[in-house]
Amino acid sequence: MATGYSSRVSPTPGAAVPARAGVRRFGQAAVTGSVTLLLAGAFAITAARAAAPEAQPPLAGRPLAEVLAELQSRGLPVVFTSGLVRHDMVVLAEPTGRRAREILEQVLAPHGLGVQEAPGGLLVVVRAAGTEESGAIAGRVVARGGRGGLPGANVRVLEAERAVTVDAEGRFLIAELPPAAYTLEASAPGFLEQRLGGIEVAAGAARRVELRLPPNPFVEEEIVVRPSRLTLLHDRPDASFSLGREEIDSLPHLGGDVFRATSLLPGTAANDVSAQFSVHGGRRDEVRILLDGQELYQAFHLQDFDNALSIVPARALSGVTLTTGAFPVSQGDRMGGVFDLRTVDAAPGRRFVLGLGVLDALAFGSGTFAADRGGWLASARRGSIDLAADLLGREDPRFWDAFGKVELATGRGVLSVRGLAAVDELEIDDVDEEGFERLDNDYRSTYVWLTHHAAPGAWLLVETSGSWADVRRDRGGAVNEEEGSFDVADRRRLRVLALTQAWTLRLGQRHLLRSGLEARRYDAELDYRRRLEPELVLVAPFASPRLEEHAFTGTLESEHLAAWVSDRATFGRLTAELGLRFDRHDATDDGLWSPRLNLAWKAGGRTVLRAAWGRFFQSQRPYELQVEDGETALRPAELAEHWVVGAERLLPVPVFGLEAVRLELFRREIDDPRPRYENLLEPLNVLPEIEPDRVRIAPQRGTAEGAEALLRGRWGSRLDWWAAYTWSRAEERIGGDTVRRQLDQPHALSLDVGYRLPREWRLNLAWRYHSGWPTTPVAAAFVGDPEEPEEEPELVGVFGPLRSQRLPAYHRLDLRASRRWQLRRGGLTFFVDVQNLYDRANLAGFDVALDDEEETLELEAERWPGIFPSFGFVLEL
Repeated sequence: MATGYSSRVSPTPGAAVPARAGVRRFGQAAVTGSVTLLLAGAFAITAARAAAPEAQPPLAGRPLAEVLAELQSRGLPVVFTSGLVRHDMVVLAEPTGRRAREILEQVLAPHGLGVQEAPGGLLVVVRAAGTEESGAIAGRVVARGGRGGLPGANVRVLEAERAVTVDAEGRFLIAELPPAAYTLEASAPGFLEQRLGGIEVAAGAARRVELRLPPNPFVEEEIVVRPSRLTLLHDRPDASFSLGREEIDSLPHLGGDVFRATSLLPGTAANDVSAQFSVHGGRRDEVRILLDGQELYQAFHLQDFDNALSIVPARALSGVTLTTGAFPVSQGDRMGGVFDLRTVDAAPGRRFVLGLGVLDALAFGSGTFAADRGGWLASARRGSIDLAADLLGREDPRFWDAFGKVELATGRGVLSVRGLAAVDELEIDDVDEEGFERLDNDYRSTYVWLTHHAAPGAWLLVETSGSWADVRRDRGGAVNEEEGSFDVADRRRLRVLALTQAWTLRLGQRHLLRSGLEARRYDAELDYRRRLEPELVLVAPFASPRLEEHAFTGTLESEHLAAWVSDRATFGRLTAELGLRFDRHDATDDGLWSPRLNLAWKAGGRTVLRAAWGRFFQSQRPYELQVEDGETALRPAELAEHWVVGAERLLPVPVFGLEAVRLELFRREIDDPRPRYENLLEPLNVLPEIEPDRVRIAPQRGTAEGAEALLRGRWGSRLDWWAAYTWSRAEERIGGDTVRRQLDQPHALSLDVGYRLPREWRLNLAWRYHSGWPTTPVAAAFVGDPEEPEEEPELVGVFGPLRSQRLPAYHRLDLRASRRWQLRRGGLTFFVDVQNLYDRANLAGFDVALDDEEETLELEAERWPGIFPSFGFVLEL
């Protein structure tokens, strides 16, 4: 009978409301929501504490004397003295016995104690025979950054030549050790050995320790040859700069959204409202988002709040990997990066999670069936922003999402089906301050995909996937009384059918051959109408005049076919991966070849040098046609060429708390970038295409280059830290001039410090800084119509040189504190998250207005939200 279930098959033996008011109200929503949640949270903690005695909470970690007293209260006639059961003794391992007598013997044994039955049935705690002159070492082996134990690890006592294998929870016990100082050595496949010396063992006592193993930066079975790869949310990280689930969970990030934590990593940029990020100064649509291999064409909730939350709850995820450049040939049609999310596998038995926060409420469950050969997982989440409806007024955004998967392992492989659905709605009626009479938006996304993994032979893996996606967008009309009247009606629907198959073949011990085919069909229905009568006109000499009236109705179809092959070969210390990809897009008649090369050199057991080069194309898909800005035809694919070199070093002995260093240099050149549309002054708007600061940018080429440093370390057993610094430059050529890109930030720094407090509290502080983003000056001027020279010149705003100025430097400090109560089964976690702890008023942009009487132009500063508190509860059963 199978003892566990996994969906992995291996071929080898052995994953805005308008900025002027909506954003501020969105930030204030947490305050009102906190009142309701505070009452619910107080009830949850009280109920959990009240239920704890009946649920018999775990004994491991509790004082031994306290546990013996509890056994006495259950009716067990046990007596003991403080001379034997000292105040510093704790229960080292969770007992497996069910009867009180069995539990008593198991909690005493690690301390060299036993039980002797006295006349009258009394059970007297005595020193066990043969332990008068010996002690013990007990503890756990865990992966650095992970919460769970590391099963399969080995632990050796070097001086005594004793060795044991840890259990499924990573626990071990080495008894009958003479009093002395010992050194432990722990090892596990895929991790570097870790030694812990100076462990003093006393007679009749057990010393408790914890060993945290750092992952191997160069694993033979799964060699990481690509630079620019950072891994998040892994219980078993596979690189030195992976962040485990405990680390990610403790990072300050609104709504428990792992997308928001990503903006702390080097090479990324995001604003305070959006969960969507960009890489190396590029557009946000240059990052491909995958969930269990399925591309998400729209991955965000609250699209009118600039995509404020993702549609994938972090609770369902086991791993997230961000690759900011030089990704493999199996990933195509995006030129910036790949954000790869993978969901958890169902563990034997059943597991349920309930969560409640200021922004959402979550229910999650998983389990197995068919003798653990099958597994299921389901999650449902509903946005709870309406808890703060009084502050949001008639702006009432609502959202929900649901995800589920079922997997079954058979003799022919693993078959799975997955589904993801998300819905968003926003209604605004008669918002006098902003001039809207009515706005009614509705967004819906549905994904269904089937996969089959089979290993016909010991060295071959075949992965097949078929998917269907349906993404709908419906934006209503509105009237703006302040800046001019306009009408907008925007209805779109995207349907995508996709089929992929990949083969992985291991040829001996040196070559790993991979190849695959992809076929996608996009069907986009577009119905867009817009009419503008602007009172405020801003003239951009470097851009084309805006269309006041525009309509587009039609259906766009496109087929995308791709094939790729790669060979990874190992020659001693050098591993090389050479790949070639071909993409065919019939809508633009593009046939694109993409060669790529990745190298990794193992310079000792703790140092890896990496280099990469490649060509990366990005097509304009039918649903990306910017009909709202007057575009009516798809553009040819853009080309980005990447060069990356890097080094990673894990120090054998920490230096001032520093354990690991990663350095990387990158350069990206973009040829024939397609024109795009940007709002130069205001960063957030429900309908950005009607704003007067909307302009068309048509660069001839673009570049991005820089250097990144990532450091991580720890002080003692309680404090972990990491720091990331990036120097970069993102520019483009426009009309013969070199101009900064919209998110160019020469200097960016992130610092994260996590501290484990007593009684299961954890505190985390994250500080971020970056240079101010570029902005464009604007001034009032009288401009005449050259076609009607007899008319009086009109007072308008005129933009100066594009992005010739910068906003002030940006910085903020975020805090997250959490407390976990261990229950007999599962636990209860309470967390508090505060963004912008010292209430920094970071400048976001400007609202602009013309004063006809004074003949001047007035700029009103728009700022990102100030301090933003949120909190919630997670109950695991």
